Amino acid sequence: MGAWGTGIFEDDTTCDVRGDFIDYLEEGKSVELATQIIVEEYSDKYSIDDDLEVMSLVYIGLSAIQLDKKCLQEQVRKNAIELIERGADLELWEEDEDDYEERKRVLSEFKQKLLTVK
Repeated sequence: MGAWGTGIFEDDTTCDVRGDFIDYLEEGKSVELATQIIVEEYSDKYSIDDDLEVMSLVYIGLSAIQLDKKCLQEQVRKNAIELIERGADLELWEEDEDDYEERKRVLSEFKQKLLTVK
């Protein structure tokens, strides 16, 4: 898993989630089924307790693409907000203080967007 920036889609995991979600929709799968498949794929590889940062990227990516496509599911929204509040993926940016602070800002702004959507 690599990250090259602090933006929502500037790491391998969220880019993969976005691409897979769009592919599933284009194949005719429902939002619910596409989400279920993605969550199951990552849950089979990672547990939310052991790999919190990966699963947070999955939910952040899902919530961002669903928000963009105007199909945000409530449980995805809630999970993303909770994981952002826990600072679940910030370890990925700890080596660079500027990137760490920028990622916190990006996530804070994204969380505010999620909080305003019902």
